[in-house]
Amino acid sequence: MIIYEYPFNETVRSLLRLEYLFRRLDIFLQANDPEFHLTAISLIFEIGDVTSRADLKASLLKELERQKNLLISFRSDAAVDLSTLNNTISEIEECWRSINQLIGKPNTLINESEWLGIIRSRLNVPGGTSPIDIPSFYSWQQLDADVRREQLQSFMPAFSGWRATCQLYLRLLRQSGDSHDFIAENGSFQQMLSGRTYQLSRVEITQNDLIPEISANKHMLWIRFLQNSSNKKPQAITERINFKLMLCNL
Repeated sequence: MIIYEYPFNETVRSLLRLEYLFRRLDIFLQANDPEFHLTAISLIFEIGDVTSRADLKASLLKELERQKNLLISFRSDAAVDLSTLNNTISEIEECWRSINQLIGKPNTLINESEWLGIIRSRLNVPGGTSPIDIPSFYSWQQLDADVRREQLQSFMPAFSGWRATCQLYLRLLRQSGDSHDFIAENGSFQQMLSGRTYQLSRVEITQNDLIPEISANKHMLWIRFLQNSSNKKPQAITERINFKLMLCNL
């Protein structure tokens, strides 16, 4: 089963991107090849750029506060598992504090590193990180993999609160919806939303050569399935497609 997700707002879109960046960073940091660590450095730059956005921080803090207050209102419901509920509320409070207490931008340490600054300035130049352009970086690549990894990980504590918050928010969001079976006649599907607000849609399909083209507003959700291709533009499908849809909202 392949899952495609579509965010309904910019906060969720940014968190999905962060999740993707953190996952890739883990993969490249665990490797020993110095070329993989170059990719890890570029990912650290990207994570720093996303988490340093003041609008994202403000929006996320507001969402966490809203979700905490909603969960607190469930404490009087006899059908609710109080232990699980209180643990979730505690997680939200901890994430809220970790983000709120951040002083300055998370990428300050990165920006203050002259060595990283040189690398960053050369990343968009074809071959710009070669030994002839940055001999100091080439020398660093000759170090033992554990030494290189430890140095890169020293920049990560500033992002730990963001990682935990991203994981928690997306976990709760994905758990908020129920998956249902649908059929896209002639490869196309529409569903009225009746003005209800959602934050994320999840489309599950079994065919790995199909991709869903998703768009939505507060009134309707559209899904059009396309035949993927590596050498030409994806083509619209005109046959019946079985799929699962989950609409999520906190």
